[in-house]
Amino acid sequence: MATVNIYKWNELGNEEKARILTRSEVEIEEVMQKVKEIVKDVKENGDDAVIKYCKKFDGVELQPSEFKVSEEEIKKAYNNIDKNLLKAIKRANKNIKIFHAAQMPKDIEIEVEKGVIAGRRTLPLESAGLYVPGGKAVYPSVMLMLSAPAKVAKVKNIIACTPTRTKNLDPATIVAADLNNVTLYKIGGIQAIAAMAYGTETIPKVDVIAGPGNPYVSAAQRIVATDAKTKISFPPGPSEGMIIADEFANSKFCAADMISEAEHGPDSAGILVTYSEKLAKEVRIHTEFMIEKLPDIRKKYIEENLKKYSGIILTENLQQAIDFVNEYAPEHLVIACRNPRRLMKKIKNAGTICLGNWTPITAGNFMVGSNAILPTGKYGKNFSGISVDTFLKFPTYEILTKRGLKRIRSDLNLFCDFEGFPGHKNAVDVKF
Repeated sequence: MATVNIYKWNELGNEEKARILTRSEVEIEEVMQKVKEIVKDVKENGDDAVIKYCKKFDGVELQPSEFKVSEEEIKKAYNNIDKNLLKAIKRANKNIKIFHAAQMPKDIEIEVEKGVIAGRRTLPLESAGLYVPGGKAVYPSVMLMLSAPAKVAKVKNIIACTPTRTKNLDPATIVAADLNNVTLYKIGGIQAIAAMAYGTETIPKVDVIAGPGNPYVSAAQRIVATDAKTKISFPPGPSEGMIIADEFANSKFCAADMISEAEHGPDSAGILVTYSEKLAKEVRIHTEFMIEKLPDIRKKYIEENLKKYSGIILTENLQQAIDFVNEYAPEHLVIACRNPRRLMKKIKNAGTICLGNWTPITAGNFMVGSNAILPTGKYGKNFSGISVDTFLKFPTYEILTKRGLKRIRSDLNLFCDFEGFPGHKNAVDVKF
């Protein structure tokens, strides 16, 4: 039976605290050199390298002509998908588009002083590459969370890569891609990230890569962001769920939310943080009971991450619990406390926040419309989740009238003289 540890935060040593706070980021660093070699191979050898690594890692032998999902496969997907699931996918896609359409920024043009105008435009990137994991399961919801914002942002060319072990993709993933006019490729792992970053004979180079993945995929995205100068949404990592709870929280609900993210994989994390020892013990009992009811593969994942990254953090008081949350910067945070809206104002670092008893992480993951592709591994301190901004750029412009330039001429010249740029100064003075 799975054992859920209760850690008294004040009694932990620095090494154990670092392990909990750092979580799977250490695994990403460990695989970085191996990933660099594969990325370099794909960069230099294109489709041949992609074929080699698909065979090596996924056990599937694909020819370049088989990389892309065909029109015939798309038709079959619509014929074979469960009609109720199709309805749910369409509903989720609609909600995601509604929420992300509200995010679209407007162009700006202001006269900062008389005759001096500054502006900013909003433009879509030309192309986007989406990565949808598929090793442990299939995730049409991830396809929607990535493709709907790209579609709303009006990206012209959207492609996606997802792995297969059989040369065939599940109908749900194909349909989710097709709803947003995504060209889908049956390629996964490091080779998919490298192919989208550099381009191959078959797979086009893209301007931005977005999507979650295992430590190898995460490492690959970080490498191409530097080497290929490809924009990435944020450094992705394994799933995380955290619940901050007071003594009035429902212990069964807390246990269920812990499990919902921990079941993603052995490197995922499900954490409860509370100052109530009574609640902590109740949640532990419920969690261990619920884990036993899971399918063997999910049970195995949770049992593994309970040894390393998951568990219950017991703090001295609510403020210390809040401080822990802000230091951890979880991907998903549930506030299971009285007055969750008021407490939310004290949370500075989290990918997304679920307020109250009736807002499970699950709802946001699939159907609410807010994005579920979020920063992990402490990156919530500096990054936000996928949004339309992921697929946009914002060039600025300036317009000056003769009178406007004359008004600021003397101050411009002061800057030019002070910083030693006579050519800059001449570009102003020559006009007069």
